[in-house]
Amino acid sequence: MLPQTTLPESEERPINKFLLFCAVFACLLLPAALASADSPSASALPFGVNPHYYDYDQAAPFPVTEKPYDTENGVQITTITYPSLIQTPYAVNNTVTAYLFVPPGPGPHPAMVVLHEFNPSSTKSGFLLCRAVARANVIALMVVEPYSLNRTPAERNNNNAHILSGNVPDMVGALSQIVLDARRGLDYLAHRPDVDPSRMGIAGISLGGVMSGVVAGVDPRVKVVLTLVGGADFPKDVWDGVLTRPIRRQILQSGYTYQTYSAAMAPIDSSTWLPQRRFNPDDVLMINGHYDTVILPDQAKLLAKNFGGTHIVWLASGHYGAQFSAGPASDLGVKFLRARFFGETAAYHQPDHLPARTIKLGFLLGGHEGLSPVLATSLLNFDGPGRYTVDGQLTLHGLSAALSARIGLLGSVGIEFPIFHGTTKPKPFVMFSLTL
Repeated sequence: MLPQTTLPESEERPINKFLLFCAVFACLLLPAALASADSPSASALPFGVNPHYYDYDQAAPFPVTEKPYDTENGVQITTITYPSLIQTPYAVNNTVTAYLFVPPGPGPHPAMVVLHEFNPSSTKSGFLLCRAVARANVIALMVVEPYSLNRTPAERNNNNAHILSGNVPDMVGALSQIVLDARRGLDYLAHRPDVDPSRMGIAGISLGGVMSGVVAGVDPRVKVVLTLVGGADFPKDVWDGVLTRPIRRQILQSGYTYQTYSAAMAPIDSSTWLPQRRFNPDDVLMINGHYDTVILPDQAKLLAKNFGGTHIVWLASGHYGAQFSAGPASDLGVKFLRARFFGETAAYHQPDHLPARTIKLGFLLGGHEGLSPVLATSLLNFDGPGRYTVDGQLTLHGLSAALSARIGLLGSVGIEFPIFHGTTKPKPFVMFSLTL
C-alpha cells in the first residue's frame, strides 16, 4: 500500500482552485470542440457563412419505407422513402424518394449516393449511373431531388416550386435541401448491415455533379466522388447563363446586386466548403465537356482545383452531347470505383480524353451559302479535344464535308467541300455554333 501524503492547508487550496478552474474551462470548451469536429472552421469560410449551416442531429431516428422495385442482372432495386430535413409548403416535396441498387453478394459493400441532373423527366440518366456504380460492386442510392419527378408539386406554374427560381431565399432553400436529402441518404446507407460506412461516396450528373461538390465539402463521410459535367461557382453560372436570363432578371427586380446575390448563394457553392476538406485528388473522377456552355470549362477546372488538383477527363462535346459518351464514361467510372474502393489500381488508368460525338448547331458564314443555318458532326478527330476535325455538314446548300478548326467555345473556321454538286469548288467559311 502506497503511503498517503497530505499537503498543508496553505498549499492544498491553490491546487484545488487551479483544478477547479481547469475543469470549468474544459466544460466550457468541450461542447464547442465537439460541435466543430466535423464542421469547417468559421475563420476559413467566406464572411457571413455559418460553419454549422448544414448541421443536424445525425443520431436522431427517422422513418424509412422500403418497397421492392425491380431486379436487373442480380441487382436488387428498392424504392426508399424518408422525410426531408427541410419542410416546404408543398407536402409532396417533403418526402424524399430514393432508389437503392444493391449488387449481388453479402457485403459489406461500399456505397454511393447518386444525384441526377436538373429536373429530369425520367429516371433514365440517374439509373444509368446507378447501374454503373452497381457494376463496380458498390451500392448506389439515387436520391430524387426537390421539385423533381414525383416530388413535383401540382402548383408547378408557381415560380417558387422549382429548384432554380428568381426568389433567392427559395432557391437557396431548394439547393440546400438537395444537400441535406443526400446527407440523410448517407445516414440511411451507413446503418444498413450490407454497407461499410467507412467506404462511402457521392456521384452526380450536371446539377447533381455541382451539388455533389457541396455534399463532399460538408460531409466527412464522403471519401470518393464521381461527377459528370459538374463544376463549381454555380451562383455565377445562374447569373451569367443564357438559359437563366429570366431568373437573373427576377433577381435584379428583387433588389439584389451581383455582390448581395453571390453572398446569399455562398452556402450552396462548393467553393465555400471544399477547400476545408483537403481531398486526395486521386479519390475524385471528373468527366467534363471541352465545349460545354452550361457548365463552363473554367467552372470544371475550379471544381478540380477545390478537390486538390483533380485531373479532368475531357470529352470533345458540350453539355448535352456528353450523354453520347455514356458507355465509355460508365466503363471508366466502374474501373475508378473498383480502384478506389477495392484497391484494383492496376486496372485503372485515367485518360486525358474519352471518345465523344461532337454535334454543332449554329450559323455558317461564307462557303457556298453566304449565310445558312448549319448542323455539323465530327467524322474524324485529329486530336483529343476535337479542335481539328473532318465534319459532315448539313446547310441550305445540302450536304458537305469540311475541314474545321476550333476558335474558342463558339467559333470555327474551315473549308467546305460540297457533296453531290458536280464540280463545285471548295470554299472557306466561318461558323458560329453551340456544341451539344
